[in-house]
Amino acid sequence: MRYITLTDLKNIPDVRIINAPSSVEMRKIIRGISIDSRSLKANQVFWALRGPNFDGHDFIKDAIKNGAVALTIDKTNVHRINGTGIPVFIVPDSLTALQQLAAKHRRKFSIPVLAITGTNGKTTTKEMISWILQTRMNVHRTWGNHNNHIGVPLTLLNLNSEHDISIVELGTNHPGEIGMLSKLVKPTAALITNVGRGHLEFFSSIDGVAREKVELFNSLSHRGIIFLNMDEPYLPRFPNRKNTVVRFSMSRNAPVKVKGELINLDNDGNGKWLLNDQTTIQMSVPGIHNVRNALAASAVALYFGFSESEIKDALERFLSYDKRMQIVKNGDVMIINDSYNANPDSYIPALHTLQHIAARHQSRKIVVFGDMLELGLNSEALHQELMFNLLEFNIDAIFTLGESSALGGRLLKDRGFDNVFSFKDHQTLAASLKKFLHAGDIILLKGSRGMQVEKILAYL
Repeated sequence: MRYITLTDLKNIPDVRIINAPSSVEMRKIIRGISIDSRSLKANQVFWALRGPNFDGHDFIKDAIKNGAVALTIDKTNVHRINGTGIPVFIVPDSLTALQQLAAKHRRKFSIPVLAITGTNGKTTTKEMISWILQTRMNVHRTWGNHNNHIGVPLTLLNLNSEHDISIVELGTNHPGEIGMLSKLVKPTAALITNVGRGHLEFFSSIDGVAREKVELFNSLSHRGIIFLNMDEPYLPRFPNRKNTVVRFSMSRNAPVKVKGELINLDNDGNGKWLLNDQTTIQMSVPGIHNVRNALAASAVALYFGFSESEIKDALERFLSYDKRMQIVKNGDVMIINDSYNANPDSYIPALHTLQHIAARHQSRKIVVFGDMLELGLNSEALHQELMFNLLEFNIDAIFTLGESSALGGRLLKDRGFDNVFSFKDHQTLAASLKKFLHAGDIILLKGSRGMQVEKILAYL
């Protein structure tokens, strides 16, 4: 049976069961796994995980109250389950057990499984692919960006018999993570969007990032499909293998199967582009980088038998995904909310888009610059380099949030650029920004996930 049942939990290595249900109850389909007692639904198993700042075992009673059908806990927490009255699956380590369960569940399926990674654009590309394929397929995909050692197992456990294809996003912030996640996912196809300067604190260099990302390709069997971005300098050098390789590029003369060509950007920065020299696609999401994401999505859709006209119809209806180049109007002010994450390479396309839109609307350009996190020993230098790059885009004002961006801001002031304002909290920054704004201004909101720059929107 290709759904999760309590029998699957019974088969986890070294599991012990308290309040074991009947064999009939064991075979009943459950509603899934939840690691959060607050969002747990009736007939779900509550899986108690421990993290650096939380312990799910603290919420066992809440989970039972909210209708958990069973519990999975670490063996060190048996003392917490006296009188629970529902089945309890006791395992040596609940995270390891979750990953074991997910890996075994994944292997019940013979459908295509596409794994996607990359420094930038992986979530948007995943959503674009899903958006196209779901027009005639039942698509299973990573929800949001649940792409780590916890999110990927939970994603796999949502697979069921009704799905035709699975699209799983893989993230990484330390060496070895892509290899580990790939073993869980066992992809039949793989796509790397790009290689950039993200998480340098853990990878030391962009070469280290590239080695980590390419582990996704290395995880494929010889029958696996590689979707290869020929515009990414770190990827075409990938050694030849016996895999089927679908190459795509925005370069006019590239020897590729799937080609894109930018025609222009409209007044709001949305790209019009040509797919394979014949199909014109007008995007509804701003930025040249989103045309590149759309090209990658098109390569996947074409491989799976979708026509160029089907791809065009779907992509022209695709809208910006959660905090990724979302256009928000606040009275007479336009806000580009690209606050989900930031690194030195993702900033540049966002700035180009800001510059283009502002030129068309003759607007002042304002950047809310949140710190870029996890850049390691080069963090200070990278913040300063990017801050000076802002001047090349003729930015009218910069509002910084965090210590690293504030330091870069002070250097700009030393060079004679006075419109730099630095803050330690969202509310004070938003209050100052409000006073500064004129009708017609355009604001770019950007920063690393930990900076939560989107909070400024609420105060505006």
